[in-house]
Amino acid sequence: MSSRDPIQGGRLSGRRAIVTGAAGGIGAALARGIAREGAMVACVDIDDDGVKDVSASIDRAGGRAISVVADVTDLEQVERMQTTACDAFGTVDLLVANAGGSRGEMIPFLELEPHDWRRMIDRNLTSVYLCSLVCARQMATNGGGAIVVTSSQLSEVARPGMGHYAAAKGGVRQLVKAMAVDLAPHGIRVNAMAPGPTLTPGNRAMFERPDVAEVNRRTIPLGRVAEPEEMVGAVVYLASDEASFTTGTTIFVDGGYTIL
Repeated sequence: MSSRDPIQGGRLSGRRAIVTGAAGGIGAALARGIAREGAMVACVDIDDDGVKDVSASIDRAGGRAISVVADVTDLEQVERMQTTACDAFGTVDLLVANAGGSRGEMIPFLELEPHDWRRMIDRNLTSVYLCSLVCARQMATNGGGAIVVTSSQLSEVARPGMGHYAAAKGGVRQLVKAMAVDLAPHGIRVNAMAPGPTLTPGNRAMFERPDVAEVNRRTIPLGRVAEPEEMVGAVVYLASDEASFTTGTTIFVDGGYTIL
């Protein structure tokens, strides 16, 4: 068995999961990673072809996955997403709310327009609220579950031109704490994983530029950016019974970015 084969009796064996933003980058790595640990996975994204490819790759590896096309900033589509996953798996007891990201939008604050602000907040914060609300209501009636949210190192620190993104991810971090308090009596744990700079198809060319690579060597204690697969371990831990006494926290997977 290779390290990428599904684990029989893995740490998430029998879990029925939704992973949003699963068509590529960190989301695709998370979907494949929790499937390797035995979870059934509904891969969700607005990218139809991309999410189908990820779902198919899980099936080829011996896991079980479905693809769902949905815009997770829209309540009706989120409700259809959850219904589709429940129809396939019976229920959902794990939500990995990963969809979001900055998409390279760097806008100095004095140039930040209201439509830029709303778009970033909807993509990164409203999406987490909607997915968590819909899934938590169902989990609460079925004995509990776990929610793991992808946050960001910018929930802790700031960078020029990223005020709207930092505000959204800071809101995510606080929402995770608030949900953890409200949902604990229902047996639902809520935590976040905060990636540092990570190579994805959308930003690889930028990170591989010599000048950018040099800045990262100087500003990240481990001296490099991450690969998406390096985010998987923290999410699997937070989703698993190993984290049974962990809720309302954020694990930073950032190469030490936030300690400087």
